[in-house]
Amino acid sequence: MMNHQEGSEGVAEQDPALAVGTLRQIAHGLRASRALAVAAQLNVADHLAEGPRNAHELAHLTGANAAALGRVMRALCALGVFVESSSGHFSLNAPGQLLRSDVPGSFRSGVLFLAGEVRWRCWSDLLETVKTGVSASERLLGMQLFDFYAAHPEESEIHDDAMRALSATHADALLAAIDFPEGGVVVDVGGGTGELLAAVLAKHSRLCGVLYDLPNVVRHARRVLRETRVADRCAVVGGSFFDGVPMHGDVYILKQVLHDWDDERVGAILRCCRRCIPPNATLLVIDRKMPELAEPGPTAEVFLTDLEMLVMTPGGRERTETEIIELLSNAGFKYRRTLATSSPLWVFEAA
Repeated sequence: MMNHQEGSEGVAEQDPALAVGTLRQIAHGLRASRALAVAAQLNVADHLAEGPRNAHELAHLTGANAAALGRVMRALCALGVFVESSSGHFSLNAPGQLLRSDVPGSFRSGVLFLAGEVRWRCWSDLLETVKTGVSASERLLGMQLFDFYAAHPEESEIHDDAMRALSATHADALLAAIDFPEGGVVVDVGGGTGELLAAVLAKHSRLCGVLYDLPNVVRHARRVLRETRVADRCAVVGGSFFDGVPMHGDVYILKQVLHDWDDERVGAILRCCRRCIPPNATLLVIDRKMPELAEPGPTAEVFLTDLEMLVMTPGGRERTETEIIELLSNAGFKYRRTLATSSPLWVFEAA
């Protein structure tokens, strides 16, 4: 183990310019995310779908100041979101195309969700959250986040659209990793508007499904199920997983549900599932896996998502594999295995 003196010598040997560069890059993230959010809010990509436009043309279409918008656009070009020509016209590249609202796989709602006004407001008070340990969303929005969405349909729509976009990016990876049975019933608990369940049913034509989430969420699911042509094999049920879950399923999915809650409420969710799930059914918990050790690299996203849970949810957090297994065991489930996927998500299988 490295002692304190050895650690100090290691830091002293680092190139100061590289060290400052690391800090500067992280600090600049604030500016980049806000510029991206403004482009999404102004629907810039939709206006560029018909062809390149200069700053004055975009300003006329969006109601913005031409000089200010031009500066935002140039910054986003430097970040690889759009392309600037020598004539001063801006056009779409691959990331810019996904900022359009009308294309398959659009991530515009994801940007509005991750970098929009609600997150900006709550993350601005991270210091108070760290001092008190109390979610900023409860303190600044006046209620728990999910109650806020229920009371504000426009923000709920952004959330639901973002979850659809994120689910679409994960679905193929999860379907490749999970061996679903040939027949039976798959119950997606907290399944949002049904993107993952629809993908499962579309791939497995002999499976039936039950989509279960809060009534204000699942009412938007029928369009998804119709578009994927699985509506005739999927029931949509509104309710709370704190009160109960549908019975008689063969496979139960909890995708990115547990990370929204503290250990006490996760235990309540799992115990409720345990009471309702048949003895021979399988439970699939799908979440990120927090590394045991924090090191630079691709896993940084997990730690930043963990901070998102700290700021926005009532006690939620990302968990290590050991912690997830312990929660399953305490609720009466028998852990079977952990499956890696080609997405940031992992599958924890239990009986």
